[in-house]
Amino acid sequence: MSSQAIHKKDERPNSKLDEQLLLYKKHFSTNELPDYLKSNLGKYYTPPLLVNLVRELVLPYVRPDSVVLDLAAGCGAFLDAFPDNASIIRDIDIEAINFLKAVGYPYAMLDNSLLNVSRNKYGLHNHDHLVCIGNPPYNDITSLNKRLGINAKRDINFELDSDIRSNDLGTSFLRAFGKLGADIICVLHPLSYLIKESNYHNRLKNFTKDYRLQEGVIFSSNEFSDTQGTPFPIVAALYIKDFMGMDYEFIKQFKFKILNSDEVFVLSTYETTDGYISKYAPTRHQVKSSDIGLYMHNFRDLNSLKSIGNLSDKYQEGVFLPVQAKELYKYAYLNALRRYFPKDFRWGNLSPLVIRKQLGSDSFLRDACIIDTIVNNQRLDCFKPNSPIVIKLLADYQTKTAPANQPDIYGKFALFCNQETVLWRELEEFLKEYFINLPALMKQRKEQA
Repeated sequence: MSSQAIHKKDERPNSKLDEQLLLYKKHFSTNELPDYLKSNLGKYYTPPLLVNLVRELVLPYVRPDSVVLDLAAGCGAFLDAFPDNASIIRDIDIEAINFLKAVGYPYAMLDNSLLNVSRNKYGLHNHDHLVCIGNPPYNDITSLNKRLGINAKRDINFELDSDIRSNDLGTSFLRAFGKLGADIICVLHPLSYLIKESNYHNRLKNFTKDYRLQEGVIFSSNEFSDTQGTPFPIVAALYIKDFMGMDYEFIKQFKFKILNSDEVFVLSTYETTDGYISKYAPTRHQVKSSDIGLYMHNFRDLNSLKSIGNLSDKYQEGVFLPVQAKELYKYAYLNALRRYFPKDFRWGNLSPLVIRKQLGSDSFLRDACIIDTIVNNQRLDCFKPNSPIVIKLLADYQTKTAPANQPDIYGKFALFCNQETVLWRELEEFLKEYFINLPALMKQRKEQA
């Protein structure tokens, strides 16, 4: 190992900075940065709780002769976690490196960690036991935020090795760790990397052939005090080098722990709309018009459905997908779910949850979703009382009665169409209760199967 690249375990940091100031700088100083500077490179420093989580996960696998590598060290949140091991410290931010040098890490070096990736670059031999830790940035480097103003994202201008390049920086770091032949990897990254099947065919590539998830602890993105917006799940993931690798089926059955909870998250427990309700705008040869004049904004997962999955009576190429009369109940279900399903980070990166058999057979649930959607989208021409679809539904509902102990949605819908004042509190309470209990119901069904 090169003495110019390794921070020796007997060279302990010696800082004259106030301890509280040092703690703030290491773990929370990105609070002061504008959003575009943080989001461009995924620059969110790691709070002590999450540093300790990584340490606890990886500690049983760290040997006395292990070299601990942090390729996105920031201001050193993880560097004190393994004080008895030699370490390699890199970051692309010159201010972070200058800070690390000032507080006692003279071998911290400015580096584009995703370019010319090799053990030789870091003075490592093939037999060195390498442990990669940290909170590498995760951000889509090809996507520009379309918002105007000071928070709009800027272009990122740096090179990456072609064999580790990905649209997402976090994935590139995982590939870089794999390219280095790391023995142990324990990092924070979005849970979406693992729970989206398509990633096993493109984004993760060879990484899943050489590494196997050993432990996974899920927590909310809101654990980072300077994050904004709807929370999504992040995982503290411990990977070990293993020729068996892992695939999507392995992950579907994997028991993820949830931070500060006795619960576990098992992906196979939950049924989603994937393959059941389309969420993408039609391609060139697919039908683009709706037979009832209704369209839904395309969406990626539950969080994006809640953010942008609105209904419209105007079609926009590549943005909206057409809703046909025979599938109105499915998109009404999504519209109701968007309104009543609680914000919970655990489900944020999944496609919307649905019990397909129940939705397909429970006419009252379908009708409740449709009526709720019509009532709450009166701006749309297709949902006006005199529109063809509403007139047809009104005729159909005249022959229906609500089940015992359920709100009389059919009688109230007739009054509503007659432009009488109707209070929909009971309908809202029914749907709210249904969607709040949906994950638990799925879990119960799984256990009984």
